[in-house]
Amino acid sequence: MRTRVGWAGLLWLCAAPWAWAGQYVLQAGQTQTVPVAVRVLNGETRCNVRISVPGQADVERVVQAPFFDTAVAITPQDEEFVTVRWQGQARRINDQVVNGCPTQGEARFKVVSNNALTRAMWAGMQAQLPTAKADCVRTAFALEQVRPEWFDFTDPQPSGEDAKIERAFARCDAFLAQPKAWGTQSPQNHACTVAGLKTRCEGFFTARVDGKVQTISREAAIQRQLQNLPWSTGVREMASVKAARIQEEKDRVARAAAEEAAVLQAIKDSRVKAERQAQEAKAAEERALQEKIAALKAQIAEEKAQAAQEKNWVFRQIDKIRGVPAPEAKPQEAAKPATPATPTAPTPPAAPAAPAAPTAPTPPAAPTAPAAPAAPTAPAAAAAAATPTAPAAPAAAKAAPLPPPVAAPPAAAAPAPNSASKSLPPLPTN
Repeated sequence: MRTRVGWAGLLWLCAAPWAWAGQYVLQAGQTQTVPVAVRVLNGETRCNVRISVPGQADVERVVQAPFFDTAVAITPQDEEFVTVRWQGQARRINDQVVNGCPTQGEARFKVVSNNALTRAMWAGMQAQLPTAKADCVRTAFALEQVRPEWFDFTDPQPSGEDAKIERAFARCDAFLAQPKAWGTQSPQNHACTVAGLKTRCEGFFTARVDGKVQTISREAAIQRQLQNLPWSTGVREMASVKAARIQEEKDRVARAAAEEAAVLQAIKDSRVKAERQAQEAKAAEERALQEKIAALKAQIAEEKAQAAQEKNWVFRQIDKIRGVPAPEAKPQEAAKPATPATPTAPTPPAAPAAPAAPTAPTPPAAPTAPAAPAAPTAPAAAAAAATPTAPAAPAAAKAAPLPPPVAAPPAAAAPAPNSASKSLPPLPTN
């Protein structure tokens, strides 16, 4: 008949001080592996025992210090207890003799239908512990392969797990008592200052492995504590916070670079615009100067043309006064007289003749071509000088013959009054 762990025993365990004794319970019909520890007092460090389990063949195991324990697989049937017995017995292994352990004993395991009560018992024990210690004890039990969900802490008989359980609690107390780099703050996320920068940090564990300091897990640190090996702690910026800070710094640098590039581009654009405006202003000044030069040249040319026209008019007037014939106009040639009164041989133009003395009446002159109308402003003396005269008296035969009479050229329109005409000499009078 199978037995159950009573609720009274559970309440006694929760109210009583910690006492590390107890034994595993077995589930009927299920094969389970439980530790069997023998007590050795003669100083042996390695010895052999013969283990007997009802309904199973005997087995021999070599056990060694410090716990002298070994695992035995048991498959209980419909029974209340399973009693496992052991006795020391020498054994030859590879031509070497292993002494038998100088002890004998037995252990009883309860057979139950389920582990609901042992699970409740273990949950009650954890509830009485601080959170950090309960977490450390769970980790230590997992490392030591202790199964508290199947362990009856109310069983008064000693067990092979008693020493492991006691050591787990004692070493966890030492583990929690050792100062940490993060102090009393949460090791997962706490405020810190790294290189003068306020940020969020996390704690980590370190240990010297193969002569080098390496980061280890919390479980590894607890295991080293169980083995009495040194370990240490440190703090570092959280990876997520560091990544966000680095990205923020990159964004800030990118923004600063973009702003600087924008300022430089604005300066460049302003410089280019100023140069373009200067070039346009210079080109406008050059065009204005060229226009002024062209206007001045046109004005000078116009003044020169007007001065030349006035000068030509003055010279023509002087030539008329002096009796110099005007050049014939090619487009409009004057008609020649039918009977020339002078020889046909060309003669150089004579100087203007002096006023002649009164002569005899002149015969009628040969008919001449009709003369063009005289200019309105031409002086009378000039018109008289252009009129042909009869041949002089024999006494004046030595005088040079006058040129043949020609028609007067068409008179040009009188120019505007010119200051230069005021300086002309007075016209001669007869």
